[in-house]
Amino acid sequence: MGEAYSWEVRESAENLYVYEGLTFEQVAQETGVSVSQLKRWSEDGQWQEQKKERLQNLTELKRKRLQLHRAQLDKALGSLDPQDIYALSRLEAMAKRSEPRKEQQKEVEIDRPALFLEDLQFVAEILKEVDPEGLKIVAKSFDLIVARFKQREASGVKRR
Repeated sequence: MGEAYSWEVRESAENLYVYEGLTFEQVAQETGVSVSQLKRWSEDGQWQEQKKERLQNLTELKRKRLQLHRAQLDKALGSLDPQDIYALSRLEAMAKRSEPRKEQQKEVEIDRPALFLEDLQFVAEILKEVDPEGLKIVAKSFDLIVARFKQREASGVKRR
């Protein structure tokens, strides 16, 4: 017989599948439990029905939030009462917090050195056309420019 899993692992797998929306393959990668075992647990615990019900509830919740937002907007526009406007702004803030954040979904790595070189190449091409003498000055200072860029990147200073 196969390896026995703790209830914590099983519960974690269920949460990942039902509430986080992961596939069986993704849950298997996260938990180390085989896909076939996850499917057995899914049948026993009716995970697919739970997932479907959760998605239906989320859809209904979004619909009701939209109706509430629309009603509050109409009320605020009609009365221009500061309390109604404040209530509307709180509803909007709450809706924003409930949306998944883009930076949480997937953070994209930016190749800053490549961007720097592309920008520098662009500047050099413009100077070549407009001011060839200026290009010579940039060429003389190229090592200093690159060194300062590396220093700024290493120190973690944000770009303006």
